[in-house]
Order: sequence, then C-alpha cells, then structure tokens
Amino acid sequence: MFNLFTIALLSAASTGAADAETMRVTYSNCLTDFTITHLDQKTARGSFKKAAAEACPDERSAMIAAIKKDEMEFDSSQEEAMQFATEEADSVLTAFTDGYAGYLSSSTRPVKQ
Repeated sequence: MFNLFTIALLSAASTGAADAETMRVTYSNCLTDFTITHLDQKTARGSFKKAAAEACPDERSAMIAAIKKDEMEFDSSQEEAMQFATEEADSVLTAFTDGYAGYLSSSTRPVKQ
C-alpha cells in the first residue's frame, strides 16, 4: 500500500512539472515565431527588445501560472512561487532578446523546440 501511495504522489508531482515544461515550450515556440517575424522585417535590436516584452502574453501567463502552481505544491509561499515563476519566464524572454542581434547579423533563425 505504501508503494502505491508513493507512486501516486510522485506521479502527481511529475505531472505538474510536465505541465510547466509544456507551457515553457509553448511560450518559447511563440517567441520563436515572433522573433522570426521581426528578423524578416529586420527590426532594430532596441525595437525588438521593447516589442518582445509584450509578445505572447497568453503563453507567458500560462507558463507563469503552471510554474507557480508547481512551486506552491512544494510548499512555496504564493509570493515566492510567483517570483520564481516570473523569473523563469523572464529567462526565456532574455534568451530571445539577447540572441536577437546574433541572429540578425548572421542571417540565422531560432528553431522551435
């Protein structure tokens, strides 16, 4: 009985992590499309960075909500969970804004996950 309970608990925990990962990939893929559009338009780096901060709001919100939920299941406070989730979403965004100039100068494109 104990083993069945342990398996169920671990399964529930991994499901939350999978949801968060799925939402991270969804946000990243949306930013990939957004970035490619701006690369094709040859948008200046500063303008891209400003626009990227507002890109894919639904996907970003879904990612933050999934990570926050996951963190709260591990006894983080609501504030801690929200801060961590926002930092994670910001790091995905930063990867695109930091890489944009390189893509622009090399005529390469990011690839979806």
